[in-house]
Amino acid sequence: MDEQPLILVVEQNLHNLELLDSHLKTLNLSCICAKQGVRAVILAQTHKPDLILLDMMLSDLNSSQVIDYLKQDPKTAAIPIIALLPSTLAPNYNHRISTGADDYIVKPYDFSKLEFVIMRYLNRPNF
Repeated sequence: MDEQPLILVVEQNLHNLELLDSHLKTLNLSCICAKQGVRAVILAQTHKPDLILLDMMLSDLNSSQVIDYLKQDPKTAAIPIIALLPSTLAPNYNHRISTGADDYIVKPYDFSKLEFVIMRYLNRPNF
């Protein structure tokens, strides 16, 4: 039997973090969680998750800095990163140019869209 995919959830808001963690577990996905960018980088380097959900409104490190650290490290460079964006930032947002993230999801979360985006990256041919 295959191992459950591991998702690193980085969300500054504790309520949103718990909500995402709980929902992902119902999808039979393993989660590790962080509220800060520095911790996210350390967890990603240590656990090498299959996917990272990254809040774009972190307080300790700029989210773009987190993405830069992860994309420049050979151990984490290939991990897809999905930006978690407040709806106020979403209009006309180009996630690749603005952040270097592979994709994005808008808050408040639409769980069907979230699942679609997550599964698109977890079911990649090279996964």
